[in-house]
Amino acid sequence: MNKESEQRSKYGWIAIILFLGPWASLSAQIAPPGFLCVSNDTLRWDLPVVNCGPVNSYEIYASQNENGPYTLLASVTDLAADFFYHDSPGAGTWYYYLQTNADCPGEPVVASDTLDSLIPLPAVLQSVSVENGDVVVNWANSPSPEVVGYIISREVDGVGSVVLDTVFSGNTYLDTGASPGAQQETYFIESIDPCGNKSIVAAPHSTILLEASDFDNPCIRNVTLSWTPYIGWNSGVAEYRIFEAADSSSWALAGTVDGAETEFQYETTENGREYCFSIVAIQNNGDQQARSNTVCATAMINDPVETLVMANATVMNGEVQLQWFWNDNALIDSYTLQRAGANSNFAGLLTQPPVLPLSNQNTYTDAGINPSTESYSYQVLTTDACGVEMTSNTAATIWLQAEGQNGINTLEWTPYTNGQGTLQGYRVFRLEAGAPIELGFFDSNTLTTADEVDLSDPDQAQACYFVEAETMVEVGTDTVIALQSRSNLACAIQTAKVYVPNAFSPNNDGVNDIFRPYLQFGTPLAYSLRIFDRWGGLVFESQDYDQGWDGLRGTEPLNIGAYAYQLRIEQADGTLIERSGEIYLVR
Repeated sequence: MNKESEQRSKYGWIAIILFLGPWASLSAQIAPPGFLCVSNDTLRWDLPVVNCGPVNSYEIYASQNENGPYTLLASVTDLAADFFYHDSPGAGTWYYYLQTNADCPGEPVVASDTLDSLIPLPAVLQSVSVENGDVVVNWANSPSPEVVGYIISREVDGVGSVVLDTVFSGNTYLDTGASPGAQQETYFIESIDPCGNKSIVAAPHSTILLEASDFDNPCIRNVTLSWTPYIGWNSGVAEYRIFEAADSSSWALAGTVDGAETEFQYETTENGREYCFSIVAIQNNGDQQARSNTVCATAMINDPVETLVMANATVMNGEVQLQWFWNDNALIDSYTLQRAGANSNFAGLLTQPPVLPLSNQNTYTDAGINPSTESYSYQVLTTDACGVEMTSNTAATIWLQAEGQNGINTLEWTPYTNGQGTLQGYRVFRLEAGAPIELGFFDSNTLTTADEVDLSDPDQAQACYFVEAETMVEVGTDTVIALQSRSNLACAIQTAKVYVPNAFSPNNDGVNDIFRPYLQFGTPLAYSLRIFDRWGGLVFESQDYDQGWDGLRGTEPLNIGAYAYQLRIEQADGTLIERSGEIYLVR
């Protein structure tokens, strides 16, 4: 690039600041006239200040190609002149720059900005955003160096575009006379130079008009937000961000929708709170944003059921005690308790309106089932004043089974079930003289254990047990309570072990004089022993376990030999033990 083209570069290194007044003195260089504009083939400038020597003329260079070559069009020797008319320039665009011809040997000559004969290039609107009820207009300045101001206009219904103001510094304008909360406002911008030349009108931008509905319906627990699309960005809108502020709190992001969407459902309104909303458009492939107007309203809705927790189902005295929680500000018309067996579906246990005023914690005792036969599940359903139904989690009883055999009582139970509860573990208890004695604490994965009993102790023929689940149950937001869910009472009965001697010697020597079966464990509920001779005749009968046969039929001693016996024992749990065989009488 030659020196001439460097001097006339329109957007290059030339560090000349354009003022509407005279040029300031520049040391160690020859300042050019302050080139202002070109209007109707007339070039206008501000006179330069040159202190290094006398000025001879103002030189005007011109070309019909922005990149040159530039030739001297005229030398203006009238040093008071501040304009020049280009006579008969013909068709096409002309480009000009100015220099000062002065007797300043050795001083560099500086060229002015290069201006063309066209009107200024337009500015570009970047955003129109609603702030505190006013509209802030932002733009990128025109690249034309002759531009000195920007004309801001707004569309007015029934009138058209109305000029609001001309801005001579900066690139923002605050419109305090707009009504962006009532209508979508559209703005225009034009560039203007010192000659009064105006650019074409830049593409308009329009604000976002936000509206909210359904605030006045007590049975709609959300707000419908709808808005006009933001208009102006060539690249379009990437997304809309929805912001909310409740009760004068700070703005918080409530959601985001695609740039093609213009509606959003806000679903967490609470009765009596004031909600404010605003929409922010985000430019696609850009860094611009634009905010809508703000809409505010107080929610007047029926308080919904927000907390509904079946907290516990525990067995006490053969009945199931239920405990559930709901938020006590809810408008509940009715509730239903439902019960299901292990192999049956949920069915209504009762339906009724709640007791008012509503209590956060509620209880009910189910005495209509036997919790020793299976596990039962429970849930609660509510219907509020708007007809909205909600169903709680499920809580189930623990079903304990106990079986005694060979001196070991084996316990098995169903797992603790509650979707709102966290199981800590199980405690196992045995009743002794009616008082519970803890046998141990077991982790949440253990569902069985064994208890060894003393076979020599008749009092341990039957032992009864229950299990308690230690739980932490979430019954509301940030509210967790400790609860115990108890199983049914299950009893284990040890099976009696029977020993029948095969001979006895009723000779009154004090040794083996009586024939009687021996029970290793327990006392029978019913007992029968019968002795027969070889011809089938009944020689002895007893229903008393402690009464054995002394070898007599009545008062008559019987002869040595084999005799038949029949034994029948009924245990406390209904188990029958039947034995028969021969016993030898010896003397």
